[in-house]
Amino acid sequence: MSARLWVSHRQVDEHEIARPVLTRSTRRALLTLDVRASAMAREVRAGAHEPNDRTRRARRDPRHREESIQGATFRGPPTEERRTDMAQEPVVWDADPHTKAKHDLYRRYLDRWMPIMIRGAWKGDVTYAEGFSGPGVYADGSPGSPLIAFDTIRQDESLRARSVKKNVRMLFVEQRSDRCDRLREELAKRSHPLALDALPEKAGITVEIRQGSYDPTLVALLDEHRCWGKPILAVLDSWGGGVNIDLVQRIAKNPSSEVLITLQPQFFSRFADAPERKHGDAVFGHSRWRDVAKQPSHRKTRWLIERYRDTIHGAGFTHVLDFELVDHRGASLYLVFGTAHDKGLQKMKEAMWEVDPGYGSGYRDPRDPNQQTLLIEDRPQTHALRRLIRAHLEAQPARSATVHEICDFAFRKTIFKTAQASSVVKEMAEQGDVIRVRHPQRNLDVITLR
Repeated sequence: MSARLWVSHRQVDEHEIARPVLTRSTRRALLTLDVRASAMAREVRAGAHEPNDRTRRARRDPRHREESIQGATFRGPPTEERRTDMAQEPVVWDADPHTKAKHDLYRRYLDRWMPIMIRGAWKGDVTYAEGFSGPGVYADGSPGSPLIAFDTIRQDESLRARSVKKNVRMLFVEQRSDRCDRLREELAKRSHPLALDALPEKAGITVEIRQGSYDPTLVALLDEHRCWGKPILAVLDSWGGGVNIDLVQRIAKNPSSEVLITLQPQFFSRFADAPERKHGDAVFGHSRWRDVAKQPSHRKTRWLIERYRDTIHGAGFTHVLDFELVDHRGASLYLVFGTAHDKGLQKMKEAMWEVDPGYGSGYRDPRDPNQQTLLIEDRPQTHALRRLIRAHLEAQPARSATVHEICDFAFRKTIFKTAQASSVVKEMAEQGDVIRVRHPQRNLDVITLR
């Protein structure tokens, strides 16, 4: 059946090309079918030991192959043959649709983070750091995350004026020297008419690009620039291979610091029964993740995401927001955001739900049992939130909770915003799914599941 669905998925693509004028509801239906069919076909191929998402993307994106070599995944130290292969890869590559959506998310979050850090109590004495920076630009000229972060300050005159008082540090680590050179070139274009080395004095920005692996190079940079004890936003976008938990723990213990990490659970599932592969132990901080091998196929991904969520919590981040970013082809990437502040979580959720719908991507909440893809639209879909609220109420004494408690649950335990939860509760009451009454002693609205 899955094979037939895959054929149907290809036919949907042809239909979209042949008939470009479609209603909004039809486009949504076709995109949903496209995503589901692609995901099912991917599971069939993975079960038959055919190439997984990472293998297929590696054929298009050279960084996937490179990161397997540099130790961000399980392949171990590079052989001479692999080093040769790395050297032959192009400096820049094409950006996947969900990569562009991800970068739009980064941009929108940085538009919120930078003003808070520069205008607030820290007065710009903060660090933005990347462990896998790449060349900073894609084949079509679109900017990568280093340029997006740099532009956040350079294009905002009010932030530039304030950052002069205390330098904002921007630290980038990249494995290949030619990509470091390209990143330096791209940043110099953005910095013009100032030279990069003139930025500390003239613009209040210190930029350093260093060749090497994220571990230990990034830690060395953070040490040299005396970043510890001040806020750090670390983007550890390894394209899914994860990062050593020791680094995450150190950032978590640092004041007002946050991490953004990408993860691909299927990478770890493949090597759960290979004790000689130690990378997963370093990412999770223990070997218990290997119990994923005992889980049924349909549970493996969710089980690993739950374990990794526990790992990031255990590292010291009180708030962990994890979600799956899915594009129209069904290709997906898990993003994990760790923070210790309500405001950081609030701003990240605001950024999430403002990503441009034109990228044709959507979200999945790993906690949603139906794993519905929520297409990014001007008016977000909230069916998954309704299911999660219902399940939450079913688990409460007397199947009841206050509106405040429900909104707090949605804020801390789902990908949804407080305002979205409040609207859904109101709809559920109007449609008779719940009973809403005013508690006389507590002076609060109490919601009870029918």
